[in-house]
Amino acid sequence: MFVLRTPFIDKTFQLTFKHCLIVLFLFLISHTTVVKAQAPGMLEFSGKAVKNGSALPGATVTVYRNGITQQEQIKTGKNGKFRFYLVFGVDYKITFSAPGCVDMYCLVYTGKLSKDRGDLFPLYQADIPFHDVNTLGVRVDKYKNPFTKIVYDGKKAFKDDESYLANFLKDIVIEPAEQAKIAAEKDAKELKEKQDAEDKLKKEVEEKAKREAALLAEQKAKEDALKEAELARLKAESEKVKTSESQSMETDAIKLQREKALKEQQAKKNKEIKTNYENDLLKMVAENERSAKQKAFVAQKQEARANTVIEQMRRENDLKAKADKLIEEQKAKQKQTLENKQYKNIQMRKLVEAAAFAERSVKIGNQKTLPDVKEYNRKQAPDVLVTIDEGFFKTVRTTVVVLPSKKMDTYRKETYMWGTVYCYKNEDLIQETIYNIEIDYFLSYISK
Repeated sequence: MFVLRTPFIDKTFQLTFKHCLIVLFLFLISHTTVVKAQAPGMLEFSGKAVKNGSALPGATVTVYRNGITQQEQIKTGKNGKFRFYLVFGVDYKITFSAPGCVDMYCLVYTGKLSKDRGDLFPLYQADIPFHDVNTLGVRVDKYKNPFTKIVYDGKKAFKDDESYLANFLKDIVIEPAEQAKIAAEKDAKELKEKQDAEDKLKKEVEEKAKREAALLAEQKAKEDALKEAELARLKAESEKVKTSESQSMETDAIKLQREKALKEQQAKKNKEIKTNYENDLLKMVAENERSAKQKAFVAQKQEARANTVIEQMRRENDLKAKADKLIEEQKAKQKQTLENKQYKNIQMRKLVEAAAFAERSVKIGNQKTLPDVKEYNRKQAPDVLVTIDEGFFKTVRTTVVVLPSKKMDTYRKETYMWGTVYCYKNEDLIQETIYNIEIDYFLSYISK
């Protein structure tokens, strides 16, 4: 078994084309025992069509004997694979094509090998990379020549023409700098073609205007010729009438009347010709003005529509920005208000606690003698029950106090999420400071 590896273009890296490789595998199967009745040998050629590193189905592979006679044409399957067989003693041209890709071909030389070599059944496998027609990373014009030449003489193994393959691959990859240059040249060419098209259109418009002016001049010349012909005809008729009148000895009154009639008729015809000519000129001018005004109106209408849409979008964006800004300012203001109320409540609570502590300290300091322990009767502690109900918008804290005198007081404190606090004693609204003093007094029994 022989394996031949040949570097080639790998479409997976077609954008950079810095790492290009195609792997050509060659397996040569030789039989040690030759049987006289064995069938003639042949070459099995199989491969896989790939594009962008993936299998390419639907590609066309065509085999030509001696580069002219078509022997076989096949399509690659879903996995991009293909397979065909070549008999020895003939040179082949194998073409590869696919929609939107560069056409390629290779040459296989087996002409020096006898057709009767029944002891040879070699297998040749290759991955064929396809490239887009408009790719910038590969010199696709080089594929006008065969991308490889494969030679087999039946002695050792298939082998590629290394010198030809090296020359083919030498500059097939286009570097990024050259790609940018080619792209710039392409853009310049497209720009020049566009400019040439505009110049051609402008030239056609000018030639059309010249033709119209020539037609107008020709029409005017024809009308002048008709006028001259009509005047000549009238003059001839007038001369004929004069001759006839002189011959018939008509009176001067009849001659004057006839001349007057002829003059009136001539003036009428001249007026009609002038009127028709002026009407034609007016129609032509009006048509040209109408076409120009219509084009200007269409252009102004499109511009006004575009400006209206842009202005409307700008106004909507401004309104949205202002609305978002007002919402943010309102949220910040609400947040600051809530923080201020919470801070105020905390400070008030601290002041009340400090005042209570100071008052208690003064009372203790004013006591001169301690009471007699023997005569001290301990007061019965009240029963205190505290329940807390936490809701989404407010938290309700309920404290029920049962005094030894069997009197029951109910305290309720409602704290809302935005900082507002309401305090109640037996359903009567009281100040928060009073609520805190009384609740602290009763809760002190619980701590004892």
